[in-house]
Amino acid sequence: MGTANYRDTLNLPTTAFPMRADLPKREPSRVEWWNQARVYQRRLEKNKRDGGTPWILHDGPPYSNGELHMGTFLNRVLKDAFVKINLLDGRWADFVPGWDMHGLPIELETLKHLGLDFHKVDPVELREKCRERALYWLGVQRETILRMGCFGHFDRPYRTIDPEYEATIVEALADLARADQLYKGLRATLWCVHDETALAEAEIEYHDHRSPSIYVRFSASDAQRGEIFRRFGAPDDGARVSFVIWTTTPWTLPANQALAVKPDAPYAMIRFDGEWLIMADSLVGEVLSRFANPLVDRYDAKFIVLGRDLEGLKVRHPFAERDSLVVLAEYVELETGTGVVHTAPGHGADDFETGVKYGLEVLNPVDQAGRFTDAAGPYAGLFIFDANDKIIDDLRLSGALIAADDYVHSYPHCWRCKNPVIFRATAQWFLSMDRNGLRAKILEKIPGVRFVPAWGQGRMVQMIENHPEWCLSRQRTWGTPIPAVICQKCQTSILDPEVAQLVAARFRKEGANIWWTDDVTSFLPPNFSCPHCKGTTFAKEMNIVDIWFESGVSNRAVLGKNGLPWPADAYLEGSDQYRGWFRSNLVTAVATKDAPPYKMVVSTGWVVDEDGRAMHKSAGNYIGAQEGIDRYGADVLRLWVASVEFTADVRLGRSMLENIGNVYRNFRNRLRFLISVLGDLPPEDVLSREEMAPYDRLALAALDAMSRDVVEHYRNFRLHDAYLALVAFDDDLSRYYLDALKDPLYSGEPAGHRRRSAQSAVLEILRTLVVLLAPVLSFTAEEAWQFVPERLRGAHESVFDIPFPHVEKLDQIALEEWNVLKALRAQVAANETPRDFEADAAVLVERHLYDRLLGLGDNLREALIVSHVVELDHAPDGVTGVTLQAAHGSKCARCWKFRELGSDPEHPEICADCAHTVRGLAKVS
Repeated sequence: MGTANYRDTLNLPTTAFPMRADLPKREPSRVEWWNQARVYQRRLEKNKRDGGTPWILHDGPPYSNGELHMGTFLNRVLKDAFVKINLLDGRWADFVPGWDMHGLPIELETLKHLGLDFHKVDPVELREKCRERALYWLGVQRETILRMGCFGHFDRPYRTIDPEYEATIVEALADLARADQLYKGLRATLWCVHDETALAEAEIEYHDHRSPSIYVRFSASDAQRGEIFRRFGAPDDGARVSFVIWTTTPWTLPANQALAVKPDAPYAMIRFDGEWLIMADSLVGEVLSRFANPLVDRYDAKFIVLGRDLEGLKVRHPFAERDSLVVLAEYVELETGTGVVHTAPGHGADDFETGVKYGLEVLNPVDQAGRFTDAAGPYAGLFIFDANDKIIDDLRLSGALIAADDYVHSYPHCWRCKNPVIFRATAQWFLSMDRNGLRAKILEKIPGVRFVPAWGQGRMVQMIENHPEWCLSRQRTWGTPIPAVICQKCQTSILDPEVAQLVAARFRKEGANIWWTDDVTSFLPPNFSCPHCKGTTFAKEMNIVDIWFESGVSNRAVLGKNGLPWPADAYLEGSDQYRGWFRSNLVTAVATKDAPPYKMVVSTGWVVDEDGRAMHKSAGNYIGAQEGIDRYGADVLRLWVASVEFTADVRLGRSMLENIGNVYRNFRNRLRFLISVLGDLPPEDVLSREEMAPYDRLALAALDAMSRDVVEHYRNFRLHDAYLALVAFDDDLSRYYLDALKDPLYSGEPAGHRRRSAQSAVLEILRTLVVLLAPVLSFTAEEAWQFVPERLRGAHESVFDIPFPHVEKLDQIALEEWNVLKALRAQVAANETPRDFEADAAVLVERHLYDRLLGLGDNLREALIVSHVVELDHAPDGVTGVTLQAAHGSKCARCWKFRELGSDPEHPEICADCAHTVRGLAKVS
């Protein structure tokens, strides 16, 4: 028999599982198959039948107003991975995705798309257009998310535009009104002049902004100067006396009502260049340096008093025909400026509180679009930011201006339109954070929540401690209306719990559009009257509720219904949601249910490029979610998600994805090999561990250790650690086990015990690997499982039918042997020549390992991948090691081991074992 023919006698691996992944082309059909086979639903139902405990991840709803980016990919895949982890762990992981479909982001996108002016379009028409646009984007986003391989009830998501959800929003308002947690009041609230609406603090982001920086005199009249000199104990010499203020918002000066000083700080009145100036003593040098041709610290006289001694003084406004009152405020800071704060109660939160304390007029001469009203006098009609230059010119002409320059500082911007915002005093609905001890109550509940990472607890405490009164009302159209009515007799706004409940009931049946179409009387109970004046005629308020409140009651709208428990086991979103959705849900839940809506909060970082820069299309470093999937395939990107430490900012770029692609190919090639050697294994020949060869039992002990680690990491949201454990095991599998198995698998008797043992171990390794990889490499794990012979899959039609391995106890003795064999094999592989089958090995081991390795028999030789172990002995110095020498015998033409050849005259070129196998094959054929 010729040498070339022996290849036909080998048990060579064979499988149709493709080496080339071609993920972008193959993955869509897998999504379709999962859907048709109801893979998620079937496993969910099984877990429930089997008594699996609920595990609910409540979905933070994204806005349905555009394409998804890689930040969304990270978010969605993390959620999906943890849902699948709990599903495979036997829990009832019922995931209901959601979409935030009301609010300004969608309204603005709709107006832009259709070219409409919201001042002119009919509200009902605009609402219908917004609904159509929101549903369109929901469809686009849902298809992308499904293409990511995500599981959940995407056929029935929760949507904030559904009548049931709108009714829930109004019911929450009713409960808060009943608990006296809501009020309507005039306050200086954050206002976007571009979008013409009030904003909540959660809707603000800070960017650098260049503002005009001016120092201005507020000078005393003849009637006012005497009291000022008396307070300072200084002689009145007839020179001008002025308080000096510094501001970066000249446009707020028309609304000025007061000057605030710090009570305990020393204030100086200095005589400088022929006039008297008043400012904080610590800032005199800084202020004088602002004068043209200054003589810093060269002043003629100086008198000092504390700020509290100045309370009640008056000076003239620099251009309005009124006085400004000197008031006290602890918030005055002494690091910059003059220590004298220009105070306009209509244009600042602190200013407003000070104004209330001192009974000042809350003057707001600015309309909703940011233009001055007639109350601003000569500036009426000007856009406020455009008016800065004119106000500065007028101050310069009047002699009130000391200095003007530009100042770059962090300034609040609208998170939607990215334009600078202002404070503007308007009447709005607020949720009070301190009525009924709400803030304190929330702070008491936070320690009962687990945070991942742990620093999230401190962040949440900070967010609640600093949470201002929550402005709930918005002056827009696309949203759920606040069911408040205005008494036509006394003009009082009323948010009555009974009215709100009636409105909620109607919204549940007909949707919120009826607030715009139906008469106010249809929402009122019989004989309803104003609680203040007993009036009986009313008009509807046309404010909508803040969308952070809408999404903030999602726990109430989704959990505790349709069999879902309340609270959720976990919320998972970006770290910005500590001031957003995490916080809004916490506030509404404690306010209405006296408990947090979640047991755990998991936060993620941002996706940045490989240089750590934010991703933007204009910067050329942006990758859209669909674009990334089309280029790399979802599974490569899913593996990237697992590879990063997601609780911090994560990097993404081409070179990183190339590296991840290499890791992916390693996993795929390993799965392909495992499948390829199982083709002829009948189920009845699968051996139990007790029946397997010793080396296979050691490999499975290592499998158990990896499995237990991975499952533990999964359960504790340590996806990155699970990834590292899987990669390390894959490396061990390749280097130390599968290479060693090729000899018995390829050249052994097809149905012999040694080969069946190896195949049985491979089957268990494959089954464990695919189910542990499934939460991350969902497409590839499923694809691999479908290429396993059906007879070996049993009742597990899908990889998601397989349960996670539950390892009770590790075999520490076996693991020690496994690690020793790895170390010995590494020495063999490191030797350039002889190595592998060209070598014989002499092995020295510590005394306590001698009997164990002796018990491996020929498996020790297999593990080292040498032709013979010529010696196994105790290491005299306790140092384990291998000595290699050229293998004795000749190279077998069939198995390539060096052996004594020619024992069978018909097969002189092969060893006795191979000759025996070949004769057996001949008999079978």
